[in-house]
Amino acid sequence: MEYALQEVKTQAKKLLKALKLDPSLVRAMQIPLKKIAISSPEALQLKHCLGLVSMELGFKDWHEAQQLLSGNKSQLMMINMGSFFYPKGCGGFINEWFADYSQARNTLVNSPTSKWLLPYKNQFIVVEKDYIEVFKLDKALLSSWAEIEHDMVASYNSVAWDKITCAVIRNRQKDY
Repeated sequence: MEYALQEVKTQAKKLLKALKLDPSLVRAMQIPLKKIAISSPEALQLKHCLGLVSMELGFKDWHEAQQLLSGNKSQLMMINMGSFFYPKGCGGFINEWFADYSQARNTLVNSPTSKWLLPYKNQFIVVEKDYIEVFKLDKALLSSWAEIEHDMVASYNSVAWDKITCAVIRNRQKDY
């Protein structure tokens, strides 16, 4: 798994460059910067920006994001899957939420219409097509959903999962 992890690194590099060039962005990000204990913009390093981008994706820090995006499947059901599959603009959709994966999977499999199963931190969401369209995925990537049977939990650590995850992270709305 390399695509999604590389995308986070790329976004962190862009954020670092933007913060060094734009003092107004530094002021706008005062609260997140305090969370990673940065006293001044001059002290900013790539590792700090990796932490900021990771927190925006719903992880507590870069280490947690790196663990998931690297494909560590051994503790999959116990780790935070982040919140990047729940982007801005999806709060208005009526989704089915589950604390138990098997219940979510059963809902996905037994649905008379096409649905998708997505992780959200330590929970699971079953969503409809309108929700998926918010990700703004290109048509070539849409075929990957069929390959993984619309299940972003069971398909974890596959190439299709990595490519879809990378596109979701790339296309999310950012403030920088």
